[in-house]
Amino acid sequence: MSIATSATQDLNALEQVLSARRVLFVGAHPDDPDAFAAGTVARLTDAGAQVRYVVATSGDKGVPNGEPDPFRFIALREDEQRRSAAYLGVEEVIFLRHRDGEVYDTQELRGQIVREIRRLKADLVITHDPLTRNLRQHPDHRAVGFATLAAVFPACRLETYFPEHAADGLEPHIVHMLLLGGGEPNLWIDISDTFQRKIEALRLHETQFGQRDWDDMLERWRKRAADSGAPAGLTYAESFAFAYLD
Repeated sequence: MSIATSATQDLNALEQVLSARRVLFVGAHPDDPDAFAAGTVARLTDAGAQVRYVVATSGDKGVPNGEPDPFRFIALREDEQRRSAAYLGVEEVIFLRHRDGEVYDTQELRGQIVREIRRLKADLVITHDPLTRNLRQHPDHRAVGFATLAAVFPACRLETYFPEHAADGLEPHIVHMLLLGGGEPNLWIDISDTFQRKIEALRLHETQFGQRDWDDMLERWRKRAADSGAPAGLTYAESFAFAYLD
């Protein structure tokens, strides 16, 4: 498995990504799937793809100071992610409920991710880039990214990894493609036609964005999408590091 970085769009890779039939996004926190890939997810579901999210935590470290019922807040965050996912056409959100800010690349986490890959028979997996040089990367993002890399290769394809899955009828499975968000991209997906749906999906995370100046937030997301698209000559894009895993 290797990733080549280039400002030249690989049109064959782009076509294969957008033709994926079963897609699994593995993220650290509620709202991560929408921040990283909502525009891409909208394009995939529009094309008929079956998409699921795995979210490692429920964002419990984000409970506001003085919140009298932290469990209510956690339930709100999960509900926001479910509603946002449904809005984009995602069929299921699986919460692993690890402690926010305390996620590590463990065998337990790898096994949970492998289970969901095998259950969906995913041909495309999207996750955080654990090797990004962005030093403000949340440590949970790095941990989830590393665990997912180990899950997609070699764990999910070999029956010697997590053989207990066989008791649930889950067989080894080969993931063909990987997208990593947040690092050095070599693939740019045009979200000009789905950008507004990305914004609406983000707005459903009211605990995260509801108290902020929405005009300012909209401008930030617009700039981020424009900056992502600029190297490929796109008005708005989400950019990823792409790799074949065959």
